[in-house]
Amino acid sequence: MGQLKLDAVARQGKQTSLCLLAMPYKVVWPGCALFTLLAYLLWWHWIGQFPLQLTSDDALNFARGVERFSVLEFRPHFPGYPAFIGFARLAALWVAPNTAAIWVSLMSAMLIPLAVARLIYLCSLSLVAATFGGVLALTQPLLASMALSGLSDAPAILLLLVALVAAVQKQYWQVGLWLGLMLATRPSYVVLALGVAAVPWWQGLHRQQGFVGQTKAFLKASCSLALVGSVSLIFIWAHDGAAYITEGIRFTQGHFAIWGNTVEGNDATLWQWVSALREGFGGLLLWASLLSLSAAIAMGHIKSTCLMGLSRAVASPALAALATVAALYWVWISVGQNPDNLRHWAPVLFLALVVMSAQMARLVQGRPVLIVVVVGLISYHGGRNIDTMMPSLKLEQTQLQSPIQQAIQWIRTQPQIKVVGTNYSVNLLRAQLQDRAVYDMFYPSSERALREQAHQVPNSAWRISGTQLSGLKLEAQFAPRFIGERRLFLYQISQ
Repeated sequence: MGQLKLDAVARQGKQTSLCLLAMPYKVVWPGCALFTLLAYLLWWHWIGQFPLQLTSDDALNFARGVERFSVLEFRPHFPGYPAFIGFARLAALWVAPNTAAIWVSLMSAMLIPLAVARLIYLCSLSLVAATFGGVLALTQPLLASMALSGLSDAPAILLLLVALVAAVQKQYWQVGLWLGLMLATRPSYVVLALGVAAVPWWQGLHRQQGFVGQTKAFLKASCSLALVGSVSLIFIWAHDGAAYITEGIRFTQGHFAIWGNTVEGNDATLWQWVSALREGFGGLLLWASLLSLSAAIAMGHIKSTCLMGLSRAVASPALAALATVAALYWVWISVGQNPDNLRHWAPVLFLALVVMSAQMARLVQGRPVLIVVVVGLISYHGGRNIDTMMPSLKLEQTQLQSPIQQAIQWIRTQPQIKVVGTNYSVNLLRAQLQDRAVYDMFYPSSERALREQAHQVPNSAWRISGTQLSGLKLEAQFAPRFIGERRLFLYQISQ
């Protein structure tokens, strides 16, 4: 019986690919492989033009953590990211320690589209859909932003996608292993781990094997997850001891109540996230993602005979599970993350691409008329992303740098600048502008210090801001390279 099911799956996959491209399966496979390879070669040529530089305080913290780990010293900041530091230290065997974390981000980002393609294939059994979905993921400007950030987002998303591949295939030992590494790479993804825990329920494991079977699956995943968690905790405790707990309480309270720009502790609202997503990604992708995820979840519950055809097209246990993971995390970031950093939406973006691509493949199966519509939508979305990325090919070297590195280079060329105030990348500026005084504008006393310096030595006090300020003389702007980077403004402080 099991072999018959496998044969049926293989035949369905061949029929789907045949329907989409109207050519034999043996031609589809090498064609998809060649198309993916060419896309990667072009992407690597494009991304290789950008220098591997630190782009934020968090990236600086990770780079310092590669050399010496200590959460108490912000090497890196809480909660420590032990697996990411481990990956970066491994990379440091071949590259410079200060760029090792960036290399980990870059390599992980390159693998994310392949993981997206694998998930699409498991959900649709279509090589064509998997190929187009993977290439669409590759062309996302946010992927390039994460690749060059030196942060833990890209490797954590890769581990999430691999964990979901294992979950769809019911390999629960691997699910726990990959989720454990994901949480040790980026602990704030705990909500995603909880979402993955719902996959067995969507697969109907409780109906197929009963309570005992479901318990065994969770125990398998929990054991491997606990093993990774224990090793990570021992690593952190060996460096910081019990003081790690105190720092964790302080940092968590500060994130939600003071500096995190979240709904709980700031003037930010839920609408701020909607505005940020619409401005960064466009209303079309935002609404398409919302509609696709909602349809996958809702139709997964519908048993009505009249809607059964539509339900099969836009939903399946795997698609409903992936949509649930994405929806839970979307809700979480709306209340617990900073809308100024669009990279927080990246897990939702890539899971939405998986769900939408699989739904498109299932919808066009047996409906040749829809192929033109689907290809048109894919071409429009892919063309929009490529159009966003291509202008950077014509930029000067300074504009190939991140906004904060552009600002640092500009300040270095201005010997009259002696004092700099900033509310962005304070520690990075202090590390790379050691001959200047750098003030953190979070503190009210910094504003007074800048005014006094400008009064004593005219033209010597300047201010970097991530937002436009009134009443100050704007001297320069530093444009972002991709979605996810922040435009910076440089002002001169007058007397």
